Amino acid sequence: MTGIPAFGLLLMRLLDHRQSDISSLSQVAGVPEDELRSVVDGLRPSPSLLQALAPALNLHAADLFAMAGRDVPDALAPLDASARQYIDDLVIDAICLPADRRSQLRRLVRDLPQEPRKRSFAAWKVFDPHKAGFGAVVANMLYGNRNLGWMEAAKALACCSNGRMYVSASTIVLIARGQIELTPDRLANLATLLDFPAGDLAAITGVALPDGSPPEDPAAADVAALLWDVRRLTAAQMRHVGAQAAAMRRAIPDDAIDREFYATGPYRTSR
Repeated sequence: MTGIPAFGLLLMRLLDHRQSDISSLSQVAGVPEDELRSVVDGLRPSPSLLQALAPALNLHAADLFAMAGRDVPDALAPLDASARQYIDDLVIDAICLPADRRSQLRRLVRDLPQEPRKRSFAAWKVFDPHKAGFGAVVANMLYGNRNLGWMEAAKALACCSNGRMYVSASTIVLIARGQIELTPDRLANLATLLDFPAGDLAAITGVALPDGSPPEDPAAADVAALLWDVRRLTAAQMRHVGAQAAAMRRAIPDDAIDREFYATGPYRTSR
């Protein structure tokens, strides 16, 4: 596997897919067009430029850092690495909730106070996209930007793909290392988990989406958004949110697509 192209080329792939251009992005982001064109020509983007581009592109700034192969600053990183121990049960419970309870759970997360950062964030693992390619970029978005660990990523992926991508934790790591191909099906399912528009991710990576789209799954979309929401929480806050999700859960909600997998599957754990 070869490394990824420079950020400027990835940015142009994204803009071409969206049928936009550098001039338009410059105006929306409020950054000099000359600076953007220098990046397109190969200049490494500065952290301040990446943060300015994120709202203009409607993408998370931390994910742009991953695309650029840059370390994510603490201000954009998850708050508490130890909070990841509660993610797997939270995801499995949340995916089984009806829509109104999922919304209630997200409101609970948003209403929790922001605690101060006590230490720099340490991702479970960081992969080098210059060696492993786009698999490493996607993995850094998962493990770093969303505070997932070895098993948490596999469990969340199985849930948010409605069981379509039911793979071992080691398989995701091999994708991250560039030792297993990032196929169209894998890309589409990972995009769902990342809450990253699949067409955008396909354009950036150059991996075509599979023929036919997966069925719309509002539960998966909500849980992917929840994963982003909870990255700002401490471990104690996460434990509280997890307890609330477990209390809200009912066996198989009426509006579920197919939730028996989550109620009985081997990924169901208890603490």
